[in-house]
Amino acid sequence: MSKRFDAILESGKLPWIIIGYGIILRIVQYLYNPSLYIDEARDMVSGVLGRSFSDMLGAPPEIFMPSPPLAFMVIEKLAVQLMGNNEYALRLFPLIAGIVSLFLFFHVAGKYIKQGALIIALLLFATVEPLIYYSSSARPYSSDVMCTLLIYIIADRLYSGGLTAMRIFTAGVAGAIIIWFSSASVFVFAGTGSVIAVSALLKKDWSRVRGLVVVFALWLLSFGLYFFIYLKNFTGSQWFLKTFGGEDCFMPFPPLSFSDLKWYMNRFFETFTETAGFFLPGIAAALFIIGCMTVFKERKERFLVLISPAVFSLAASGFSLYPFRHRMILFLVPAILLIIAEGAEKLRDKAFIRTPAIGNVFIFLLLFHPLLSATHHLIQPILVEEIKPALGYLSEHRQEGDLVYVHYRAHPAFEYYAERYNFNSKNYIVGAYAGDKDDLWAFSLDYLKVYTDDLDKLRGRKRVWVLFIATPILRKGINEEVFYNYYLSLIGKQIDSYKSTGASVYLYDLSGEADLSSDRNGPREKRKLHWYF
Repeated sequence: MSKRFDAILESGKLPWIIIGYGIILRIVQYLYNPSLYIDEARDMVSGVLGRSFSDMLGAPPEIFMPSPPLAFMVIEKLAVQLMGNNEYALRLFPLIAGIVSLFLFFHVAGKYIKQGALIIALLLFATVEPLIYYSSSARPYSSDVMCTLLIYIIADRLYSGGLTAMRIFTAGVAGAIIIWFSSASVFVFAGTGSVIAVSALLKKDWSRVRGLVVVFALWLLSFGLYFFIYLKNFTGSQWFLKTFGGEDCFMPFPPLSFSDLKWYMNRFFETFTETAGFFLPGIAAALFIIGCMTVFKERKERFLVLISPAVFSLAASGFSLYPFRHRMILFLVPAILLIIAEGAEKLRDKAFIRTPAIGNVFIFLLLFHPLLSATHHLIQPILVEEIKPALGYLSEHRQEGDLVYVHYRAHPAFEYYAERYNFNSKNYIVGAYAGDKDDLWAFSLDYLKVYTDDLDKLRGRKRVWVLFIATPILRKGINEEVFYNYYLSLIGKQIDSYKSTGASVYLYDLSGEADLSSDRNGPREKRKLHWYF
């Protein structure tokens, strides 16, 4: 790499330019104001908007998702009271957390990795898609990342320098507060705390050990209060175990088959794609491995602090206590990016590789897609389930007497937007849900009859709108939107449709008498599943 480019990388202004760009990316996504997707809507409608502050301390409502951390919900409630019930209010705290995280990450990178790797790490943190997206999502994942970075800063203060009374007090109180904001922080506290404590014990630094005892006591006291006040309401959730188990989120331990071993390999690479958002997971994985070896060799304690939360969350996954996949482990992304950046910087070291230009190629491949994708999203936002355009089309084209049939998965978002688009209980119905409410993946062919019987109730109506969010759960490979449209085309005629990103609405005329008399038991049974093969 040229001396000129090295000078740019080492410029004191460059980190602030990158942070500024990261802030712009997050604010632009926030201002685009995408529709609430199913998880956001469900949490906000059932967990926040539908409950008072005192209700939040009690048993959770009948919702499929585990409730967010208590402090997160309280802040969401306060934001709605101050700014009104709108998406900007619901997403304000995640946005603030995402912006604050940029500054925290810069500080953490300066403490945990070498200066040459810092710019690479900061560029990745500013531009990888999941961190941008969840900074404007009304879920607690952005604040999970912020809390993780705060804990890394606390860990650095506990590990290096003298443990003064003020350091002990601030570390203890700050940690005690963080626990109420982030469920994932438990793994970060457990990991970093264990590493720091073992290090102090091995060094026989008894003064530090005594200080750590006070800090850990404050953390444990806070967690105990949080558990008995709030978390105990969510223990033993069958939905949690069955649904995340169905998504293959729990580590098989001990691994007893080839399939079990395959889980480890799949999850390793999927963490770079699904969670960290890398387009080339092989490049990211290779640099991560090199980074692990480098940081472990040069700064063993720092490496263990960074990697230990993943170890504890994996262990919890092995006991089916926490899902190790997707957004649930977004809090691990800061450590992943720091280690990847260290690996990328190592490839520029002539002492490590004879041709440092190879390192430049790896860095280019690593950064190209995140930078390109992030810049593209300045023009085109990240969209998931855009139900608002579908509802707008429906509202504009519906006629007096039209009925709206809302697929059960679209109900949470529809419920949030219903009043805005002038829907009430008289002009829409919610479709039936077939199956075990505690097991999203359970499936039986009898479930299809529940759906067809429910749709049969619509017969005789001239105009029925059917609303879906177009990212359905596939149970045994069956796409329910495809099945519904297939059956509705048998008993009626589709006369209009509209699709937006992640949502769709169809208009059917079901007034005709379809000739299905010979199809009730025989022919229909023979062709009942051909639509999805």
